[in-house]
Amino acid sequence: MIQALTLLCIGAVGGFLSGLLGIGGGVILIPLLIYVANVSIKVATSVSVVAIIFASSSAVLAHYRRGNVHALAGAWMGVASISSALGGSFLSGTFSDNFLYYLYMGVVAGATIMLLLPRPEDTANPPGFHLSRLPMVFAGLLQGFLTGVLGIGGGFIVVPLMIHLTDMPAREAVGTSLVVVLFSAMAGFVGKLAIGHFELSIIIWVVLGMIPAAQVGAWAAQKSSPRLLRLFLVILLIGILVWMIRGVAL
Repeated sequence: MIQALTLLCIGAVGGFLSGLLGIGGGVILIPLLIYVANVSIKVATSVSVVAIIFASSSAVLAHYRRGNVHALAGAWMGVASISSALGGSFLSGTFSDNFLYYLYMGVVAGATIMLLLPRPEDTANPPGFHLSRLPMVFAGLLQGFLTGVLGIGGGFIVVPLMIHLTDMPAREAVGTSLVVVLFSAMAGFVGKLAIGHFELSIIIWVVLGMIPAAQVGAWAAQKSSPRLLRLFLVILLIGILVWMIRGVAL
């Protein structure tokens, strides 16, 4: 019973952050599953992929109702993410646990650096959002690969990519990222299913916690300023990075 409640709480935290920041929730689910629920990183990535499908579906619906989803950008990135998510999920079975740990930490560090770079909105004359297909396709391919290999959704790195490469407003980047997370997570699930590592009992409790929490997170995102969302995401990523480095060092 204690294990079930722990997984429910882990799912709730991941779901809330998914709705709030458009990150899919996997970036926090994985370290929580590893260090709190004591599961292997390969099982954690597979659980995360399934949980992300449910959380991102719930959060996309909430953001769409609030006008925070750019459908065309989401479609471009989502389609691009499918092939790379499938490829990444098949490749993940060939990687060692240590490689997955270091890849995860490298991606988190890269996303944090991007978020700390000066934003166009911070200048006196911020440019408007423009839909540029090449950066969108690149972002989709990257997000799909990260979903397939690490089961992290990839939104935590695609959100800053969309903000910096296309000048998309933060709230819209969050909502649109969740569309791509959903595309890539479904493709990643197919690949993960083929290589195994699924624990149904873990998945059920995590998903039950994620779905309602994602709705709450989307509501909180609508009430928060773009600058506050960026700051919260930076603090979260730095905290996760320190936590993972400490875990590997020990």
